Amino acid sequence: MLYTTRLTIGYLLVPILLLMLVPVPGSSSDAKGNYVALGFGLESCQTFLQARSNGLDLPYRHWLTGYLTAVNKLTKDTVDIRGTTDSDGMLGLLEHYCIRNRQHSFSRAVESLVTDLYPKRRTHMPQNKHERLP
Repeated sequence: MLYTTRLTIGYLLVPILLLMLVPVPGSSSDAKGNYVALGFGLESCQTFLQARSNGLDLPYRHWLTGYLTAVNKLTKDTVDIRGTTDSDGMLGLLEHYCIRNRQHSFSRAVESLVTDLYPKRRTHMPQNKHERLP
């Protein structure tokens, strides 16, 4: 149990801390849009689908939240790329993408998700106490 808790904390904190320490130039990829994905972003959509069907998608959820945190930090006029979409909704969208594109990487699926979510993103923090983040 303690090992699982430490592993979960590592999946959450390590990517966020690393992102905070990395110097960020004006662009997050090279001139052709290439970048190096790390961790579970390298896995195929097929592997993600297998993990999801077996209830073993927690590491993918953690990788996704780290990626989206970076998007929130690095994308102009974006407070929360998720908009009103919750985690289950995002994973459902990723699942649909991966069913159609089994050989694509999980990071490529998440890139597509971000493109889909962008028009619905939050551009300011909620002012009303009753307006909640997903």
